[in-house]
Amino acid sequence: MSTQLYNTNTDRGIRLRDILPDAKLVGADDVFFQSCCGLWTDCQTDDLFVAIMDSEQDGHDFTQEAIARGATAVVTERLLTTHRPQCLVNDSREAYGKICQALAGNPSRRLNSIGVTGTDGKTVTCHLVSGILKAAGQTTGLISSIEVSQGKNKTSVPATDLNPPWLAEQLTSMALANCENAIIEVPSTALAKRCLAGVELDVAILTNIRENHLDFHGSQANYQRAKLRLLDKLKPTGLAIVNLDDPKTHFLLSKIDRPVLTIGIKQEADITARQIDCSAGGQTFMITAGSDSIPVRTSIIGDQHIYNCLAATAVGLAQGIEIENIARGLESVGQIPGRLEKIECGQDFGVWIDSARSSGQLANAIRSIRQNTKGNVWCLCSIDENHSQRERQRLGEIAERAADHVIITNTAGGPLVDFEPAHQILDGFEDPGKAQLIPNRFKAIEWALTHAKPDDAVIIAGCGERPFALIGEENWTITDRDVCQAWLYDNAVFSEPNKPDDDQQNIFDIDDYRT
Repeated sequence: MSTQLYNTNTDRGIRLRDILPDAKLVGADDVFFQSCCGLWTDCQTDDLFVAIMDSEQDGHDFTQEAIARGATAVVTERLLTTHRPQCLVNDSREAYGKICQALAGNPSRRLNSIGVTGTDGKTVTCHLVSGILKAAGQTTGLISSIEVSQGKNKTSVPATDLNPPWLAEQLTSMALANCENAIIEVPSTALAKRCLAGVELDVAILTNIRENHLDFHGSQANYQRAKLRLLDKLKPTGLAIVNLDDPKTHFLLSKIDRPVLTIGIKQEADITARQIDCSAGGQTFMITAGSDSIPVRTSIIGDQHIYNCLAATAVGLAQGIEIENIARGLESVGQIPGRLEKIECGQDFGVWIDSARSSGQLANAIRSIRQNTKGNVWCLCSIDENHSQRERQRLGEIAERAADHVIITNTAGGPLVDFEPAHQILDGFEDPGKAQLIPNRFKAIEWALTHAKPDDAVIIAGCGERPFALIGEENWTITDRDVCQAWLYDNAVFSEPNKPDDDQQNIFDIDDYRT
């Protein structure tokens, strides 16, 4: 995790009082600095050290070590024993975010910044917004869980969570690349850690609020408060976009003191949609905004995707984009890796890959597939080590009720060491005999695909686009998609037009995974 950020705008640096005017300075009238650090082990000469308390350690306890490494001043939540200048703040994480953005030149002020949060649909909504803005000819930067880009330049997604210095660097890169827009996917954990402090948003999208991440937030009330922090980042002229069909979001409308655009399928909202046609290959729906209506055809199915499209449409309309360009932008976004991604290899049954980890996400995914399946639904349900016992039981309840056949497996390729989490999922079943427990994920996927019949549907949930194993001497990263394609190409009967070429057949060899 990068914890250091530098300022190159002036010789002397920037004034701390300009960034934190309400803070109390001890030992100096003001502090000028050109770089900051949030981790004492990364401190260098003339850094401003920000003492941050997190779940692993309290940065205040390492102030002397930071000073020994060269820190010239400290931002702290409590008075420390040191002769170096101190800046007393109520929340050092909030201060750290503001300092990082200030050192980067506050890039969000030069961008049309769009933040997206919610329990479900964040990633897809970000990509849909990007599709609309690109269809309108606008240059756009994107930070999502599966892609980071600055206009035409794409970079790999970092292994670490969203953090203030990295976010400041990315927004700066977007501004330097002459991007007009910045789209940021913001999980609740990042909001709780104040990672967006100092960022100023033009649009904040709240897709929905459901029970999730309670192991981190402690309670549903804390989770809701974390999500609402995104609205605090809105500029005075900023716009909030909320889902009127979501009960908790609907209830919070009265607390939003900014202009609001509402979306909905069931409620009377500013922007609504009506499904016209749906099949396993895609869906068509009519979007209506005021007196304008237009049909949209997408390859991703389900009501959740319609909500995502409505939220993205609201952004486009707020930007003054013609509804025809909005529809074109929505349709330009095809399959998104690991988000109800359909795998087509010539087989006579449906296969979908989805990142669904929570019980609510799993319910939405199975519901979307069930509506377009004539046969049985096979669900591969994954064990998440971060889930509470209650959430695992809910996963079992949902899986048993929504699917015809359930396979419980690990999120890694090897055997499961601790069987207790699997038994907690089984506790949610009325008839545990309905579930198959296959710890090895390779074998679990193969078992589901082997037993599926024509017109059935198989959903592989829990990992999405994320690799779950490394194989071979070169440590190839393996995803659910890789294993599904390997098995399907080895076992499907192809007609000549659909038969993969020899190179593709050589790549996808299920025996590679079995061994």
